[in-house]
Amino acid sequence: MQPRPGKPNQLPEQCENRVPWVSQNDYSPTRQCFLKGTKVGLFPLVFNATITPAEPMLKDYSIRLLLLLLAITGLIISSSSPIDKDVRPMSPAEQNWVDSVYSSLTPDQRLGQLFMVAAYSNKDRKHVLQIEELVRNYHIGGLMFLQGGPRRQASLTNRYQKLAKLPLLIAMDAEWGLDMRLDSSMHFAKAMTLGAMDDDQYVYQMGREIALNMKALGVHVSFSPVIDVNSNPDNPVIGNRSFGEDKEQVSKRGVAYIRGLQDHGIIAVAKHFPGHGDTDTDSHVALPVVNTDMARLTNVDLYPFQQSFEAGVMGVMVAHLYMPLFDTLRTQTTTLSHNLVTGLLKEKMAYRGLVFTDALNMKSVSNLYKPGEVDALALAAGNDVLLFSEDVPVALQKIREAIAGGKIQPADLEYRIRKILRAKYWAGLNRYRPVELTNLMASLNRPLSRMVQQQIYEHAVTVVKNQDNLLPFHRLDTLRIASVTIGTPASGTYATLMNKYQGGTVYSVPNRYAPDSTYARILSRLGPYNTIVVSLHGMNSTPVHKYGMGDGALKFIQQLQANPRVKTVVVAMGNAYSLKYLEAARTLVCAYEDNYPSQLVTPQVLFGALPAKGRLPVTVSPTLKAGTGLPTPDFRRLRYATPESEGLDSRVLAQIDNIALETVAYAAALAARFWWPRMAP
Repeated sequence: MQPRPGKPNQLPEQCENRVPWVSQNDYSPTRQCFLKGTKVGLFPLVFNATITPAEPMLKDYSIRLLLLLLAITGLIISSSSPIDKDVRPMSPAEQNWVDSVYSSLTPDQRLGQLFMVAAYSNKDRKHVLQIEELVRNYHIGGLMFLQGGPRRQASLTNRYQKLAKLPLLIAMDAEWGLDMRLDSSMHFAKAMTLGAMDDDQYVYQMGREIALNMKALGVHVSFSPVIDVNSNPDNPVIGNRSFGEDKEQVSKRGVAYIRGLQDHGIIAVAKHFPGHGDTDTDSHVALPVVNTDMARLTNVDLYPFQQSFEAGVMGVMVAHLYMPLFDTLRTQTTTLSHNLVTGLLKEKMAYRGLVFTDALNMKSVSNLYKPGEVDALALAAGNDVLLFSEDVPVALQKIREAIAGGKIQPADLEYRIRKILRAKYWAGLNRYRPVELTNLMASLNRPLSRMVQQQIYEHAVTVVKNQDNLLPFHRLDTLRIASVTIGTPASGTYATLMNKYQGGTVYSVPNRYAPDSTYARILSRLGPYNTIVVSLHGMNSTPVHKYGMGDGALKFIQQLQANPRVKTVVVAMGNAYSLKYLEAARTLVCAYEDNYPSQLVTPQVLFGALPAKGRLPVTVSPTLKAGTGLPTPDFRRLRYATPESEGLDSRVLAQIDNIALETVAYAAALAARFWWPRMAP
């Protein structure tokens, strides 16, 4: 790897051996310089040396003064990594491959490596032809696959790779598994569910299973994990995508996920730098404003990123935010901020991995700049990979103009392109092989993955309140239990499991927003029962409309709780923050998600076939704080799990089943052969 090139601007004599810093929204030479290597924090002390005339701005002066004061008081974390240290060492073979490939590319082909374009496997032929043109004629470096199906995506991956002069780096958003983007795929767990677990090893195992699935699908990059500290309960875009509100827990689980991915050949990308957890606006539709100070940013939001950097995460994604702390212009989003991307991330935090923009089609930036223009600005800010470029030809022209105008330095650009080539080598693209389609679906649905999937929920389901010591249900001979499921059909997994343990009826209300009359009819039928379990399904991930809980359902729960002859258990099969609407319940359980494994595990926790182990990863209210969770005993009742959890092999058992069925069928046919004639008159 070539050493990181220095800044090309000539500094005055008093600025030698000091780090330049851009403090305005332009590409002019730096206005001030900093003492290089002063370990006082992310931002070194200001050395008063003017390079070019500046337009004095009160707010900019205040920002510099704030940084200086924080540095002096030691509130900012230290950057201990040398500025030229690479994220990992390079072997001679890798060096030779990178040098050879770089030399073989034309200038335009090199620029093409900077782009990662969105691709779909559920769109028409026109879309496929557009991607083919970008691969063939513009030599883009990679594709980010979005919606579609596994087999269709694998086929298109092989098709596009065949056209590429240099193999493409394929990426996906797969935070909780391929299911995040693809149909017919496995869903593991969202980060908040992982944050509720009592054991980090299952985060690593999930990362491993997702990595193996991605490898089988021909994917090299996972835009995960989310290591934002979700400190704002009203956050509409992060929420249950975060491990929680505690920076230490977020860091530990984030690092475990990263290692699970990268130990098994997938490039992990931590996101959303410098932290998207304290926002109340969705950056997909508008630009969030984060009014933070450097002490909080360093102590809370940057902490998990620093931990992930030390753990060797190979990629980081920069969020679309506006942070007045770094820039004075409202249109200067963090993705386009040289102060943040180059100054903070690359120089002072000394990050040497790949820096990805967040998707450049998101309204938080696309509303401010034209397609193509935003790409050049993001590249000038210091990003390495331009994600979801909407107009590659225009972007290439704008980048060429920026290079010609001195806004992007050729030496720095070469360094970034070589980083991309290094990532391709690490991903195995120096010996590219097409995706094997024959056994693809079997590879994506390994029995071991099913075991890990269930184990996650076994360690996450949380008994939040148990005031009557009702859980797990222990004297079944004294309990007359009925269940009411809201938002799911009576034929679902949850209802099926409840019926295996209880003798009472399961009443189903498929419509979450059913009228009061529906609940009145059910209420009239609950007279014979002394214990009612109400489960809420199909909930939303965001605060909109009380996380998808209908007013009728909440009123129904209140009516049950008001009856002194009935004990009511409330089960939220969704976002932990929804519990603030349910905290009046004396017995309260949170399952975090509503899917097959959570529906399989939760009834087993209620009846003592499994112990409760989880704890809330976030604060819901003053009485339901992060860390709340009541362990319950294991009554060792009959439980339901995958054969692998008991050391058996599902595939072997399936073969035994087939042999048994064939034997029964053969025996029946043989018996009929000899028995039928004797029955004839």
